[in-house]
Amino acid sequence: MSNIKLLICYHKKAPLFKDSILTPIHVGRANAEKRLDHNSENYKWLKENMIGDDTGDNISALNDSYNEMTALYWAWKNYDKLGNPDYIGLMHYRRHFVLNEGKKIVYNIQNFDSNTYFDIIGYSEEKMQKIVNGCDFVTHMGHVQNVYRHFIENQRKTDIDLANEIVLEKYPEYKAIMEEYYSGDDSNFCNMNIFSKKLFFEYCEWIFDILGEFEKRVDINEKRFFISERLTGLFIFKIMKDEQLKYKILPISFIDEPMEVPVVLPINKGNMLSCAMAITSIMENAKNYHVFEFILFVDKTVTDESKKKYFLLTEKYDKCSVKFIEHNMPENFLPLYVAHYLPKINKCIYIAGDIIALFDIGEFYRICSTDDYFAVGIPNGTYLPEEINKNIGGEFMVLNCKRMRKHDIAKKAGAIWEKNIEGIDAFNQLCAGEIGYIPWYLFTSERLEVFNENLFRSDKTREKIQEEVLWRPFLIYDNSSPIENNQGVYSIFWWNILNKLPLYFQHLSVNLSILTNLYVRQQKEINSMKENKKESVEFSNNLETLNNNDQQEIEDWRSYGLWGKLKFYYKYNGLKNTIIFLNQKIFGKRG
Repeated sequence: MSNIKLLICYHKKAPLFKDSILTPIHVGRANAEKRLDHNSENYKWLKENMIGDDTGDNISALNDSYNEMTALYWAWKNYDKLGNPDYIGLMHYRRHFVLNEGKKIVYNIQNFDSNTYFDIIGYSEEKMQKIVNGCDFVTHMGHVQNVYRHFIENQRKTDIDLANEIVLEKYPEYKAIMEEYYSGDDSNFCNMNIFSKKLFFEYCEWIFDILGEFEKRVDINEKRFFISERLTGLFIFKIMKDEQLKYKILPISFIDEPMEVPVVLPINKGNMLSCAMAITSIMENAKNYHVFEFILFVDKTVTDESKKKYFLLTEKYDKCSVKFIEHNMPENFLPLYVAHYLPKINKCIYIAGDIIALFDIGEFYRICSTDDYFAVGIPNGTYLPEEINKNIGGEFMVLNCKRMRKHDIAKKAGAIWEKNIEGIDAFNQLCAGEIGYIPWYLFTSERLEVFNENLFRSDKTREKIQEEVLWRPFLIYDNSSPIENNQGVYSIFWWNILNKLPLYFQHLSVNLSILTNLYVRQQKEINSMKENKKESVEFSNNLETLNNNDQQEIEDWRSYGLWGKLKFYYKYNGLKNTIIFLNQKIFGKRG
C-alpha cells in the first residue's frame, strides 16, 4: 500500500477534509499571524485543525503572490515532515479530485452536505489507493478554446509573455512543446495534480526556478502569480508525451458558496426604466442561491415616490435588497468614486446602460477576475485582449474597489473633473494600464463588430443568433435602446423582461406571440431574398431617396390594408422602423 499525502489548501474556516491521506494546510500562515485577530474563531480554527506553510524552509510570506504554490514549496522543502510519502498531491478546500475516470470535467456542488459529498465525488482512502496504483501522476485537464488566448483574455498578456521568455532562457528544449501547448485547447488548472515523489521533485525544481526569476522581474506588491497554472499545464503537457510515464486524468469538483453580489446602478429621471429592467432580469434569472445587494446612486431628479418603486420591486424577490446613495456629481464620473462611497465592498458590478442578464450572474461575479486591475469592462472599440492599454465604455464594468481605494483614485479624480474631461475618458486616463476587458464569452454587445450580426448578410437565422446569446450572462444594448430599435435581433429578450416589470413603472407592454410571428414572416422574406442571390440587401430609412417609379406607390399607400401597409413600411423603411407603425396594434400603454 502506497503512502499518499494530498495537501488541501485553506485560508479560512470551511468544511474540514482530513484523514490519513487528506492533509489540510493553512496557506499564507505567516501573513495570517500578523493580520488575523488571534482570538478570532477563524484564526483558532486554522491553528487547531491543520499544519501551516510557515515552518522550516518556506515562502509563506509570499502567499499573496504565489497563492497555493506556497503549500507546494513547503512540501518540497519539508518533505520528511509529511512522512516521506510515495505520492503527493494538491487540492483546495473547495476543489477536489472526483474519482470517476472519463466522466465530466467539473462537478459544481451547491448546498454542500458533508454526509453525501464523498459519495458524490467517489472518494475513499481505498479508492484513492487504486487510482494512484501503477501511476506516475494523476492530473486534471480543463478545456478552453486556446490556452494562450484564454490567459490574455483573463489576465495580463505581459505576464505570460515574460514567463515564456524565462522558460526559453532556462529550458530551451521546451520551445517546440510550448508552441504546441499554447496553441492547443487543453490545460491543467488550479495546480491540482498527484505526483510520484520523483516526479514531484522534478516539477518543483523546474517551476520554482522559473517563478523565482519571474518574481525578480516584476513588482510583486500587487501581483498574483496566475501564470503558475499555465506553467504547470506546460509541465504536465510535456510529461504526458513521455511514453515511459503512466497517468490518469480525473475530473474535479467545485463547492459553490453563496456570495453577496453588490450591483451598483446610477439612476436619474431619464433611466429609471432601464435600471428596473436590469434589476428584474437579474432577479428573474437568479437561482435563489446568491444574495444580491442593489446600490442605487440617485441624483436630485429622483423623487421619494420613485425610490419607493424600487423597494417594491425588490420585495418581490428573495435574497435581494436595495439601498440608495445620493450624489451631486456628473453621472459618468461615478465609477471613479464608487469605491470611496462603499468602503466595505471590495468588488462590485457597475451597470449604467441598457443591460439584460440572461442567467444567474452569481457565477459571473465569481469568475470575472479583477485581481490584476482597477476594473474590467466592455471595450470602446474592437475586442482585442492582446492590447496593453485598454479602453472601456462606461455602461458595464466590474470594479476592484479595494485596489482603487488603495491607490486613492477618488482623490485623483477630483483634479481631472475640474479639467472638464469626459467621465469615461477620465476613468480610462486615470486607470491607464490597470484596465482589463471582460472576456468575450461572458457578454454579448451590440456595439462590437464580432457580435454585430446583420440578418441580411449573415448565413444564420434570427433564431440561431439568439440561441448563441443564451450561454453568455449579459446582453448589452449599446447601439440603441430596444424601444428605439424594437426589431433588433436581440430585442426579444428585452421585451420578455419588460413584460415582467410591475405596472407601477408605467411602461409599454408587448404581445410576444404577435411579435414572434412577425419575426418569422420577416425571416422567410429574408431567406427568399438570399435565395435570389441578393447578398447585400439594404433598405432606406429616408423616403426622400426613393426613385420616381416609387412615387405612385407612396401616394397610394394609405389605401392599403394592414398587411399591405406592413409590406410598404418593410420595403421602404426597413426592419428597424416597421414595428413603429404597428405600435398601436401590437403595443398597448400600461399603467
